[in-house]
Amino acid sequence: MITLENKKLYDYIVMKDELVTEGRAISGEIDKLEVMIKRFEEKEKRLTKKAKVPKELTDRGDEIVKQMQSIDKEMGEIIKKINVEKLKAVPAEMKKEHLDLMKQREKKERDRNKIALKVQKIKDKLIPIVQKSVKPMLKDRFDDIETAKAKDGKVVITTFNHLDDFKKTFTGR
Repeated sequence: MITLENKKLYDYIVMKDELVTEGRAISGEIDKLEVMIKRFEEKEKRLTKKAKVPKELTDRGDEIVKQMQSIDKEMGEIIKKINVEKLKAVPAEMKKEHLDLMKQREKKERDRNKIALKVQKIKDKLIPIVQKSVKPMLKDRFDDIETAKAKDGKVVITTFNHLDDFKKTFTGR
């Protein structure tokens, strides 16, 4: 690992770690509550399955569902007709401007995506260079590069250890 002495960075990392720990504790509490909630839901399902529902209520419910489906279909057709009528009120010039704006946005999105591709190409060139430069400085065969950032005319490299991460994952430490 390549060590840096930076109080501000250290403070941010400590603050982040404390927040992560706090968030994980809350997640644990949420998990416990969810287990309790599921137990209640299962008990409620068992009880409600035994409940006798009058046939006239279920029949009336089926009738209402059919009516609602019919009304929903009719409402959809009316909404389409309303929208057609509303669109007639929009001047042709405004429609053209709207389409032009949408085309501009699409062009900007394509330009942004092209830049993202260029950035990825640069990253693809940088990664092997950084790896070749840093590899001799790594202390352990399980050490690897985490980030490489430019700062004050220098490249600051952070590393991590795959074996340590593996141990943390499977031992919980």
